[in-house]
Amino acid sequence: MLVLGEVLTSLLPSSAALPADAGERLLALTTGAQVIRSDRPMSYVVSPERLTGVDCHVPTGPHGTARAIGTVTTRAVLTGGHVLQSSARTTAVRSSHNRRLPWSYYLARPSSVEIIGKYRERALTDAFLAAAPAPPMLNLAAIAGHTADRVRNSAMVDSRVPFRSRQTTLRWAAALGAEGDALTFTVERPDHRTVRLQTHGTELGDVVALCEDLALHDWLLTTLTGLVTRAGLTGPKPSVAVDRIRPAVDHLLHLWMPGARLEVRTRRFWEEMEQRAGFGRQWAASVQRIRDHLALSTLRELGRLAGPAS
Repeated sequence: MLVLGEVLTSLLPSSAALPADAGERLLALTTGAQVIRSDRPMSYVVSPERLTGVDCHVPTGPHGTARAIGTVTTRAVLTGGHVLQSSARTTAVRSSHNRRLPWSYYLARPSSVEIIGKYRERALTDAFLAAAPAPPMLNLAAIAGHTADRVRNSAMVDSRVPFRSRQTTLRWAAALGAEGDALTFTVERPDHRTVRLQTHGTELGDVVALCEDLALHDWLLTTLTGLVTRAGLTGPKPSVAVDRIRPAVDHLLHLWMPGARLEVRTRRFWEEMEQRAGFGRQWAASVQRIRDHLALSTLRELGRLAGPAS
């Protein structure tokens, strides 16, 4: 089974972290549907899933496309009251009818698209991960972006961001039921990543949670290193650097908990990727650099205050 997905991750445009109760109200995007909430090990709120109908094309190779009809599932996730994610996914299924059927047929098979025409699964995966979607191509980022915009435009959000950051996109393709387990994480551009996953015996919900967790922690690391770079910690004005780096201490450092909500089977993908890419080591090095700079700045200020008295 081939599943295609995309996760958009960004800072919620709010001057302060939303309390969990407010996060529940913010993500109540479907009347009468349940919002999932967890307070341990940190605030984590998930909106009800929504379906979006699509009748579009998918790339099946470097130059080929095929028609895809069905539905895409989206949901929003708010972590720590600060980080907003919008996630879209669908399962690619080979059509046995080779023609368009009534919408009732596709609604009875939610979160899947039937592909009309011949294709090879590996070629479709490669083309999907490499594509720059434009109409009439399947654009999961646009569908996820609509959900994110609904959250950002809520009256509950004051649109006052505590620091500057960019949205990142993680596009993923997972072959469920494949022989063996493997994960490849690639930084394609400063704001775009791809994940190729194959796994045997892992539930779809666990795969979605893994990809959202990867996207969350990649965004945290990208945002933190960007703040450190812009702060100019080695510059001639240490007090200015302290002010620039303060948002990292106030809003980001406590959110780093890779794999905290994952099942044991999917958590090991994190462990294997950590051995190769060293996300955690890079995070720890950046955090230590911030703390060292703050300690030196504190000592410098204490010395300045004590100077006249001596």
